[in-house]
Amino acid sequence: MSSALLNSTDIKAQALRLGFVACGLAKAEPVAESFAERYLHWLERGFCAEMDYMRRNVEMRLQPDLLVPGVRTIVCLAMNFMPERQQPAISLYAQGKDYHDVMKQRMQELMQTCGLEGRCFVDTAPVLERYWAWKSGIGTITPSGLIAVPGYGPTVFLGELFLTSEADSYDAPLPGAMPTKSGWQSLCPALTAEGLDARKCVSYQTIEHRGELPESIRLHQTFYGCDRCLRATPQFVEARPTQEPAFQPSDALLEMTPNDWRNLTEEQYRTLFKGSAVKRAKYEGLMRNINRWLKQG
Repeated sequence: MSSALLNSTDIKAQALRLGFVACGLAKAEPVAESFAERYLHWLERGFCAEMDYMRRNVEMRLQPDLLVPGVRTIVCLAMNFMPERQQPAISLYAQGKDYHDVMKQRMQELMQTCGLEGRCFVDTAPVLERYWAWKSGIGTITPSGLIAVPGYGPTVFLGELFLTSEADSYDAPLPGAMPTKSGWQSLCPALTAEGLDARKCVSYQTIEHRGELPESIRLHQTFYGCDRCLRATPQFVEARPTQEPAFQPSDALLEMTPNDWRNLTEEQYRTLFKGSAVKRAKYEGLMRNINRWLKQG
């Protein structure tokens, strides 16, 4: 571990240069007890559905030094994903290239440019992303549990740098960064005062769930993911088109019609979604979704 303090101003300036819309620094401490208790209760209620990975490495989620020994600073980053043009059948976040790849490449470049020591994570490690985004002051937590970044709303991807040096200064949560317990159910049936129940979530069912879709799940505009809670969030009015080319949909995707989706072949699927997060659902899962969507449309 280097004895020199991290230059928070330089890190933030370089992050903005690399296309991130927000950057904040938090001390790497155990997750606050109130958040930890809420997360444990969420698991106990079975709200994570079949996402068993959420039940693993719980201690690491709550104590960052168990994930990265010697971590002293957590740098939280946000990147705007709001596409300028949209294919309405696909969730907004999945219109372009897979954010895991795009974000991680930029984060690694940030670490190299600033000479940072540690590890970077993008939604693939036992990290409570939204907690650290709140803790580092880059956004507020909405009633639907999303992070809304001032000036960009909730249409952001999150990533974290776990660094082994102290910083010269740390950020504080934004005023009014926590939601009230009222109004949860008005946004989406899957939302409760105790958190999101993934078993009732269209996004979970169309992406993570394997097997037949429950009859209770109704697909509305999209068949991959769901933007209902995103669009219902008050801060959605702040969303603005991203300047990041990687998150823009291809012309081929924009031109897809319901009839094209009905007749989508596996070869077309591989070409259309090469390097896309949509491939997580696999061809069989996507066709399952498409058939339900066409039936209910």
